[in-house]
Amino acid sequence: MKRILLFIFICCQCLSAVAQQKAPKWMEKARKAVITITTYGKDGNELTSGTGFFISETGEAVSAYALFKGAAKAVVTDLEGKTFPVQSILGADELYDVIKFQVQIPKKTAYLSIVPAPVANGSTAYLLPFSTDKNVKFASGTVTEVSKLKDPYKYYKLSIPLEASQLNSPLLTPEGEVFGLLQEDAGGKKDISYALSVGYANSLSISPTDFLNTTYTSLGIKKGWPKDIDQATVVLYLMGNAQDVKTRLETINDFLETFPNSSEGYLNRANLYAYNRAELATSPSEQDKYLDMAFEDVKTASKFSDKKGDLWFNQAKLIFSTAVVDTTLNNPAWTVDAAMDAVKKAIKEEDLPAYRQLEGDIYFNKKEYQSAYDDYMIVNNSDMASPTSYYFAAKTLENTQGFNIGDVIGLLDKAIEKSGSTNPEAGIYILERIDWKLRLSQFAEAVADYDLYYTMMGGQVNANFYYLREQAKFRINDLEGALKDIQQAISASPQVADYYAEEASVYVRMQKHEDALNSINSAIAIDPDFAACYRLRGVCYVRMGKKDEACEALNKAKELGDPVAEKLIKEHCK
Repeated sequence: MKRILLFIFICCQCLSAVAQQKAPKWMEKARKAVITITTYGKDGNELTSGTGFFISETGEAVSAYALFKGAAKAVVTDLEGKTFPVQSILGADELYDVIKFQVQIPKKTAYLSIVPAPVANGSTAYLLPFSTDKNVKFASGTVTEVSKLKDPYKYYKLSIPLEASQLNSPLLTPEGEVFGLLQEDAGGKKDISYALSVGYANSLSISPTDFLNTTYTSLGIKKGWPKDIDQATVVLYLMGNAQDVKTRLETINDFLETFPNSSEGYLNRANLYAYNRAELATSPSEQDKYLDMAFEDVKTASKFSDKKGDLWFNQAKLIFSTAVVDTTLNNPAWTVDAAMDAVKKAIKEEDLPAYRQLEGDIYFNKKEYQSAYDDYMIVNNSDMASPTSYYFAAKTLENTQGFNIGDVIGLLDKAIEKSGSTNPEAGIYILERIDWKLRLSQFAEAVADYDLYYTMMGGQVNANFYYLREQAKFRINDLEGALKDIQQAISASPQVADYYAEEASVYVRMQKHEDALNSINSAIAIDPDFAACYRLRGVCYVRMGKKDEACEALNKAKELGDPVAEKLIKEHCK
């Protein structure tokens, strides 16, 4: 047995020696694709270094996620000692410790072609670590196990002893195609190694929601844009909420470098120039330059639109949105009237609902409500009708002379209908409709709307909601429902005296005077000068036949200024 083991050992050594002497012909070229990576923190100090390799001639490369975590900068060094910066992160998976990134290279680079299909168990594998030695250094072994990673990608176990310097090196087929990224055994074994499918690494990309994921927020290096322009535009908006002005400008400029034909990119930059000119300019006199640059970007954006009036429309929108929030503007080209002139030119070019919506908004701002209403109704009679257009039509109508409340409610009905039955955004429209129904004393209808609002909010309502619904229920004599609501309000906000007073009123209507007195006592304990509560206490005692107590309470109410107390005193305290 010992002789057999010795023979196997000698054969392995011989095979290894032969392999080192007879490297495949493709290996000399392939080694040029292997690189070292050095990462740096925000302070500029080196964090760590490791191996990676190019998988495209344009500089796409892969390595371990752990090398990049917490890094603000990274560079790669090739076989010739040339150093290039990592430009952006293209995708990452912290769980599987793999990252794909873009290196900024001046020309095409050597790279490893990815095998088109998973390799089979028993296949020969070549490990190619980074080495500047004159002779190619490599190791070979066998794939001993193939397991599922994420379809159609695999995870491999290999009979190649692992050295720390070999981590994240490429594993290649006998034909020179790369199939794996070398990783260590989780248990720390050194006699075997594992490899993650390079196909999986290459498949990594960044979706709009990924930008808020800790996998990516832990990486200080710039992230690459999604290849799909619509997804990239979503990312542009998401990133804007978390960036200062100058960083935001850098982001938009980078977006436009990637998508030079995106009208949204130019309009984003135009808005930034206009809104944030004071922060971008080095002097007050330079601010007008940024206003001019904003107009230039609007003109550029219009080149990528197929709508004739978009130049004027986008200019009007930019002027209006800037002028209404910026009282420091004194440039005549940046006034609400200038916005109106521009949108009228857009409508003259092509009468589109979007243009009419903006014109309506400008009329609304100028308090020219009838004209605003007419514009909104043009929108409402088009395929662009929306909850917002119906809502603003209602708001303008209520400001016109001799309007009909029923028509206002009808427009709010449309806004709610357009929103859908489960959209919380409809909440504001429902509350407006409730207000109008209460003015018409339509209390039962108002209660129904309160119930609808409760459903749309998924039951996430505050104490004031219960208080308001209780009053509507009280007016339709739903006393049990009113009592339940006001007690919900008290439970949510137990320190509000008005809620206890309202509870007392319900108990009085239900002729539960002892319960009413307890509620009154709770209200007075919070607000000792609550005049209406003393008057209500007097009413309770009157109905209970306790004249002395009633008169004492009513006189206290009068002393505190209650306007009804004196009349009750004349009726019950003679």
